[in-house]
Amino acid sequence: MRAAFAGISMLVLAACGGPDQAEGPAASDVAETAEARAEGGAIKIPATIADTLTIICGKPFSQDATAGTLAELFGAQNVIPETIRGPEGEPRNVTAIYPGDRARRIEVTFLNEEERTVLTSVSSRGGASECTGPGGVNLGDGIETVERLNKGPFTLSGFGWDHGGYVTDWQGGALAEIAPGCVTAVRFNIPPDVQMADAILGDAPHSSREPAIRTASAYVEQISIRWKEEHEY
Repeated sequence: MRAAFAGISMLVLAACGGPDQAEGPAASDVAETAEARAEGGAIKIPATIADTLTIICGKPFSQDATAGTLAELFGAQNVIPETIRGPEGEPRNVTAIYPGDRARRIEVTFLNEEERTVLTSVSSRGGASECTGPGGVNLGDGIETVERLNKGPFTLSGFGWDHGGYVTDWQGGALAEIAPGCVTAVRFNIPPDVQMADAILGDAPHSSREPAIRTASAYVEQISIRWKEEHEY
């Protein structure tokens, strides 16, 4: 199972919110957000990509993007190389967009790290953010909201370890492969005021329909896209 997360780890190298995140929302806040979305609220429609930071599998985040093309759109002062703490404490090289702004921060990775060319992943994480993910997924969304956007259930890993809470299988839903060669990754967390049941701890897979997952008030903590590498086709 741990080997299966090698690809998923690459998806966490990019983010809206910054390396040091505030605590997640309380369970009551997650429930209110899910209810509002279910009642017809809101998939954000961007006026321009630069204004609302929509993470999509296309420009400005297409595979041929470089640090230079991102700087042209977001401003050179807002596109900065950084080294952050990755999974299991490993240092990871990223390019941060709006690095000092929690509400707009995005982290991008490139295949060629030194030249910062051939974009591989983009990610948004943390609490409140101006970023919107593929299919209208937003940070803070609950399990039920993501199921609705996916048009069906999905599988996620258990919580309480370095790769916990990641969606591992969209089960053929709308969020699986949102563009040819580009996949979506979502990571859930549990609010700090909720005691996690032993049944959902560890690296075993779980269905989004499991009662223990539902009652834990899991919410979206991170949204990523990743372009597949040649060996994955």
